[in-house]
Amino acid sequence: MSRMLLMLVSSCVFAVGVQAQNLNFLRNSVMSNFQQDDTDMMRKNANEVLESSDPAASKEWSNPRTGASGSAEAVGQFTATDGAPCKRLRLVNRAQQQQSQSTHTMCKYKDRGWILNPDAAPAT
Repeated sequence: MSRMLLMLVSSCVFAVGVQAQNLNFLRNSVMSNFQQDDTDMMRKNANEVLESSDPAASKEWSNPRTGASGSAEAVGQFTATDGAPCKRLRLVNRAQQQQSQSTHTMCKYKDRGWILNPDAAPAT
């Protein structure tokens, strides 16, 4: 679970890339304003939506201490060609008058839990 959530959090912050690049834009990202407890709340919230049996699960979180908030929503589910159950997870995060939204394909594997899998395709 924690590896998936770390990958999810990382993917919310910046696009995946191997080469060195100018990351100054991250200074203005919503998650750059998160405190550790904000990140923990976002992770827990996302995991609860992923684990829900409701195909349209949605859950919000809010941290009164920092003013940060967000939501996670399942916006589709399917069984991948490798047999893994997958969900499309929409995340909305807010902090310090900024908001971001992203959608990720997450698939669940017995030995690894929920994993970010942007290449997953529905079985036909």
